[in-house]
Amino acid sequence: MTDMNEKIKSASQSGEGDISEQEPQKLIYFNYNEYVAIGTKGMGNDEEISLVINHFPNIYEDIKSSIYKQTRIIRIPRIYDTLDYPDLIPQFSKFYPGDESGAITSDEYISGEYDDGEIFNESSKIQGLEDIISKEKLEKIVDHVNLMLQLAFNPYNKWTLLENVLELLTGGLFLQILNLIGIYSYTRRKVQQLEDYIDGINQENLKKNIDYKVISPRVSGYLTVCII
Repeated sequence: MTDMNEKIKSASQSGEGDISEQEPQKLIYFNYNEYVAIGTKGMGNDEEISLVINHFPNIYEDIKSSIYKQTRIIRIPRIYDTLDYPDLIPQFSKFYPGDESGAITSDEYISGEYDDGEIFNESSKIQGLEDIISKEKLEKIVDHVNLMLQLAFNPYNKWTLLENVLELLTGGLFLQILNLIGIYSYTRRKVQQLEDYIDGINQENLKKNIDYKVISPRVSGYLTVCII
């Protein structure tokens, strides 16, 4: 029994050594909001195809409203590998929908209907999206969102640390006093700046008749950045 235990221990240590010497595998990105509808009918024929469902009902509007019926949501997913403390600091993918390394691709454009007549195809790419928002514009928006969230929620930001120390020394009264005189915490100020930035984009688009709207990640609990 002792010999067997030694062999098992030796094999375990050898295996651990092999694992430690392996290079970390490159991450494959995909939009986890997407899903595949298998066995749907293609348009113009009875052949069964698998559609990639990559835009969704506008849950931010009343289901009975005309806006709900006329709009769809594209979800930019949260990612967890770009910063330390990814559970505390929300960050979002800068990949254009359909350009992710793990995106579903297709050489042919075969479309079909799903979700009350909405049109989808067999790839992760959303037909016509670039006519609404360019890759450069979307990346710029997500970049700024990520920066503001990093500033707001970094637990080791010097201003956040200072506020936490003062809050501790005053028995929890420091921020309450600031709120009473209309001064808010560093985190809250940065979050508000992000809200103002997104509101500015939407107001500018409205004036220029640009057909998309950005939904703040705060509304989704910092799980997605939604484009309507």
